[in-house]
Amino acid sequence: MTEKGKITDHTDEALKVFDKRHWVNPEARSERDEKGASAAPTYVAKLEEQAAQSEAKLKEYIAAYKAKLAENDQWRARMEKDVDKRARARAAELVGRVMPGVDHLSLAVESAQKTGDVEALIQGILMIKSGFSRIFAELGLTEIECLGRPFNPELMEAVQVARVHEKEKDDLVLEIAQAGYLMDDVLVRPAKVVVGRYGE
Repeated sequence: MTEKGKITDHTDEALKVFDKRHWVNPEARSERDEKGASAAPTYVAKLEEQAAQSEAKLKEYIAAYKAKLAENDQWRARMEKDVDKRARARAAELVGRVMPGVDHLSLAVESAQKTGDVEALIQGILMIKSGFSRIFAELGLTEIECLGRPFNPELMEAVQVARVHEKEKDDLVLEIAQAGYLMDDVLVRPAKVVVGRYGE
């Protein structure tokens, strides 16, 4: 270089060369590894973070699902308890309405034993039967009408088959052995009947 017409000689200064190739200089390799480690998260690290977040969400969903199941179980238990309570109340109401008839039966038997009046006993029993029929009718109980009608296995039970000589009486109810009942279209007891069967 020239400075004010003078030439400076740098031959006395030591020339230093630093080789940064990692396969030549171990220090350069370690420096490069440190820089890589401090760099932005790698693809694998991002995947691990996403997996951790997904697992946390899954645990939240499972916990919410279990809480909902427990809530449903509690609701079902409350409903079953309420239905059972109402059924017991209905049964108690029915028993309460029937009890006077039972009391009247006891009085009728006691009176018949004292007086020996059978006719009065029969009249008393008929009155009690009428009272029961009224109570059952108020509760929606109706007798199944089946005499002279075609046999219906859904509402009737054949206890006997009787031979008939008229073809039009085939499969008809000829006699009622025991009355059947419905309550609000629900079968309480099937009617036990005698059914006709046509034969030459």
